Amino acid sequence: MSSAEFQKLMSKMVPQFTAAVQNAGIYPDNHPQSLSYIQETYHVLEELFEVKGKITLLLIGDSLMVDNRPLTITGSCETAFAQILRNNAIERVTFIKGLTLLQLKEFIRNLSSASVSDMPSIRYIKFGKLEIKDHEDLDKDHDDSYAAEIDTIHDMEEKTTDERIKNIYRDTLGGGKINLEDTTEIIRLFTDNIHREANPLQLLAKTKSNDEYTFTHTTNVGILTLFFAEHLGFKGSYLNDIGVAAILHDTGKIKTPDKVLSKPGPLTSDEREAMETHAIKGAINLMEQANIPNIAVLAAFEHHMKYDGTGYPRTKGKWEQNIVSQMISVADVYDALRTTRPYRQDPVPMDQIIQIFISGSGTAFNPYLVERFLDLIDK
Repeated sequence: MSSAEFQKLMSKMVPQFTAAVQNAGIYPDNHPQSLSYIQETYHVLEELFEVKGKITLLLIGDSLMVDNRPLTITGSCETAFAQILRNNAIERVTFIKGLTLLQLKEFIRNLSSASVSDMPSIRYIKFGKLEIKDHEDLDKDHDDSYAAEIDTIHDMEEKTTDERIKNIYRDTLGGGKINLEDTTEIIRLFTDNIHREANPLQLLAKTKSNDEYTFTHTTNVGILTLFFAEHLGFKGSYLNDIGVAAILHDTGKIKTPDKVLSKPGPLTSDEREAMETHAIKGAINLMEQANIPNIAVLAAFEHHMKYDGTGYPRTKGKWEQNIVSQMISVADVYDALRTTRPYRQDPVPMDQIIQIFISGSGTAFNPYLVERFLDLIDK
């Protein structure tokens, strides 16, 4: 079964599932109207289980995702399904091969009455919030480095996008709170400019207003990621969350020494370690902030992981990189390649950049995202 066929089946299953929950809230147990939708949902799940042993649906903002891709559903079904999950405080539900019709029926009945929290956990349905592991599970080797005292840096009043991002990053140094209104305003500016510009990639050159690479690079990654996300079909509040994740993905670098960030030659093993821990530090910083979207924490932690499981930070067991982290990784690499860096005199030519993405498809990068991103920059 192709990816498109899998998505088509999922687009069939979700409306059936939604109708099953809605009818379960109207009709009594074993009513033919309710049972027919439950049985049809189960039959579609059985078809899906022939391809995948585990099927996970994610609700992030107003968007549904499956198999690391946005799920497109016509009509109002997506909104209705999302509301069912919200009513039960669910952001993630996983159906596992071996699920019985009786178990599915019980789950649907509990969803319909918003009492799924009272339902005992079963082996073949997992549900709950999107979460990242507690920071003590991320990397126990670097705990001491997080205890260092940091002098408070006062807010600055610069109004350029780069300076606003700089202030947001520096807020995390002294344990200050990130103002989500500031990040939302930056995302609004990015989105407005993307919609006004015939070729939004031209915005990247316009934002290179100073030589502080971390902040101008973050600006570019934010623009690229939002442009890419809209191209992929993301919308609504989740698009805002993706923008927040893109802006905050490199917050851990604020604690990385400048001599490491700007070193023109190869890094020593100690310098490499200092560089690579920025992903963990960034995730921990964001975990300590109030109201930061979970996806931003995940992106800070995962943006240097690779599609095949390599990269950093290293994790125990099998860790699947989130689709948003994969998108940010693509934008991150693209902007780094097209930019002059301390260790490279000139930007990489576009034909070489394209070849780097093609050769890294399936290993460093999600092949689907590579295809769509190259299509985007070609246009």
